[in-house]
Amino acid sequence: MIYYFSGTGNSLYVARHLADALGERLSPMTFPTPTDDGVVGLVFPVYGWGIPNIVETFARKLNATPRGGMNGAGGSYLYAVMTCGDDMGYADNILEKALGRTLDAAFSVLMPNVYVCLPGFDVDSPEVCREKFTKEETGVGEIAACIKERKAVRRLARGSFAWTKTYIIRPLFNRYLLTDKYFHADATKCISCGRCQKLCPVGNIIVDEVPKWQSHCTGCLACYHACPYHAINFGKTTQKKGQYNLLRMKNEIMK
Repeated sequence: MIYYFSGTGNSLYVARHLADALGERLSPMTFPTPTDDGVVGLVFPVYGWGIPNIVETFARKLNATPRGGMNGAGGSYLYAVMTCGDDMGYADNILEKALGRTLDAAFSVLMPNVYVCLPGFDVDSPEVCREKFTKEETGVGEIAACIKERKAVRRLARGSFAWTKTYIIRPLFNRYLLTDKYFHADATKCISCGRCQKLCPVGNIIVDEVPKWQSHCTGCLACYHACPYHAINFGKTTQKKGQYNLLRMKNEIMK
């Protein structure tokens, strides 16, 4: 069984490729299907050089129940595949703390960047996206081979200053930037289509003429990237930033 969480689609994209390669079933972490499989995988994005709060909640639930599949922290062989735009810091350590056990294997997969809420951060160019998608195909194949052989391995793009990013910057990021209070919708652009509400993985948006956030945001930015009129922004920082649509990007770079 592979449990996944995905906001903008990158992690689901990887999870599907991995499931196909392994002949495994997929289940969202938001509505997990119980399993007693001996091999369990977790696929999710890295947020702020750590793990999304929804993933941490899922991991703690596994930790709180008797060992074995969904009755514990993941069967006899537990692995994680974490997607990130550039680097992941020590996100695997944060996950292990929540799980209450050591991962048997851990991997990172570079995917197109979606975080745009700070100066200097923007979506990747089509050229960079093409390179990442190409490497993803090879990378997932190699990950699947490791899992089939039950290898104890870590192949992770920690990046520079990894400890500082995870244990110094991440707490500040979570305290001050993991919030929906800066999200707003431009009423002159918003057409109340409800796309943001439909795609929010945690049900944090209600559209009442314009979107209204309900204060339990997980920080995935699905609402921002999904808006067809760029009506949604995070403060003023994202007003001139790009948007990422996985299917549209794949179609463009494959032309």
